[in-house]
Amino acid sequence: MSYIKLATRKDFEHTRIRSFAVMGKKIGIIKRDDGSFYAMDVGCKHQNADITKGTIEGNVATCPRHQWQYDLETGECLNHDSLPLKRFPLKIEGEDIKVAVLPVNNIFD
Repeated sequence: MSYIKLATRKDFEHTRIRSFAVMGKKIGIIKRDDGSFYAMDVGCKHQNADITKGTIEGNVATCPRHQWQYDLETGECLNHDSLPLKRFPLKIEGEDIKVAVLPVNNIFD
């Protein structure tokens, strides 16, 4: 599996979520309260708007365009019948945060 460096741990000293455009996809890196990280698709399933640019309250992100809401831990859409957001494998090498260019098939893999 191919990984690319998107960030460093230091990039998350003052924020818990950042989004990146990678090969036409919107990928978010999210820092949990325990300091661990995970990566997921952050393009709304409605019109692909970056959900990290909307309102984030706890683990719920609200899309800035049409208010679709997603659970940032599970990827589940909370207010529409929609496919969940997918996870991307992530690994830490030293201070670097690297994300796979292909998502896993199932969010719970």
